Amino acid sequence: MNIGWISDALPYLPSRGGFRLYGGNLIRVLSTRHRIDLVSFLHEEDTQHLDWPRQYCASVTTIAPEPAGLAPRVADAVSGYLWGSPVRHRRRFQEALREGLKLKRWDVLHFEGPFSAGLVPREFPVPRVLSLHDSWTLRCQEMLACAQTFREKAYYRLLKYYEPRQERLVYPRFERCTVVAAPDLEEVRRTVPKAKVDLIPYGTDTEYFHPLPVQKQGAVLVFHSHLGYAPNIEAALEFADAIFPLILREVPAATFHLVGANPGPKVQALASRTGIKLSANLPDLRSAVCSAQVYVCAIRHGTGLKSKMLEAMAMRMPIVAYHPGSTVGIDCVYGKHLLAAETPQEFAAHVVELLRHPEIADQMAQAARELVEQKYSWESRARAYEELYERVIQERRAATNRNGGRF
Repeated sequence: MNIGWISDALPYLPSRGGFRLYGGNLIRVLSTRHRIDLVSFLHEEDTQHLDWPRQYCASVTTIAPEPAGLAPRVADAVSGYLWGSPVRHRRRFQEALREGLKLKRWDVLHFEGPFSAGLVPREFPVPRVLSLHDSWTLRCQEMLACAQTFREKAYYRLLKYYEPRQERLVYPRFERCTVVAAPDLEEVRRTVPKAKVDLIPYGTDTEYFHPLPVQKQGAVLVFHSHLGYAPNIEAALEFADAIFPLILREVPAATFHLVGANPGPKVQALASRTGIKLSANLPDLRSAVCSAQVYVCAIRHGTGLKSKMLEAMAMRMPIVAYHPGSTVGIDCVYGKHLLAAETPQEFAAHVVELLRHPEIADQMAQAARELVEQKYSWESRARAYEELYERVIQERRAATNRNGGRF
């Protein structure tokens, strides 16, 4: 199969954030059986990682960001609201698609992210699949509940009115849209009744994320994430302010270890407190996570499936998490694969239980590792997309035949 892979940001591994991880892992697996041509927008430090997709893709075409002053941003917003298509990048993007059609004879186009989805022409000769990850309408609601600054709140209040209309304009152009968790599936179906939406959850790389043979440090509790993202900031503050003091009453020697990229000012300030440690921007976070006794995930808000939870399970960590915020989309059994809490008091009690009963923690960690191996491998995710590609290709052929050879 020849797959045109269109991405809002460059996929590469290892990387920070679930978006690039999702696309990168799918490309890594699918490229063993199919030809992939990548067309990707570039952001931040993406140019430093171009060698990674070139290992797996038959061709790599990149589109550098255009200047984003006030006027272009306003033009993008107006055009997106009225017609579901931004103005910037449109010409260069459609040229790249036309060139790809002419030279590569794609069987299917996979769009990773909603921005590039708005740039594709309404009528297109190749079937298209749009990987959304989550519902942006739902994300706006969740982010408003945990936004850390006035600017963030204003941004998501604006998007709350903007996103539903744009989604209704863009998503029906695709044969299928995919999301990674059931709440997002329900919200997209509610917001865009004309869209066909499938659920394909995240996977995790169980070869990379595995239990390292490092010395466990007594009573260390760890949380890893992008520490500049509002739901993760809120989780770190929630644990430090409401849960950790309760644990310290029972286990005075406990340490809360925050591990992750780009910590915001509020997270950095936590490191000045007794018993809290911050490790920022580590090149490899696995040792820091695996050396802890318990993984703690106090996320209450956000959308999609939390890939950090799958990574912790794959590293064979006993986990305490908030339900449902941290556990959405994971087919786990509470008490077998992890412990779930709804209040700070319940959360703290679960952590203390695991610290005092390492045999229970070990059994739970092993069960979590086995769950990830059985249900969340990237091979299984790739197979799900292969089946989806075949379905949309067949549907397009049937529709073309019904229309007398014209789609």
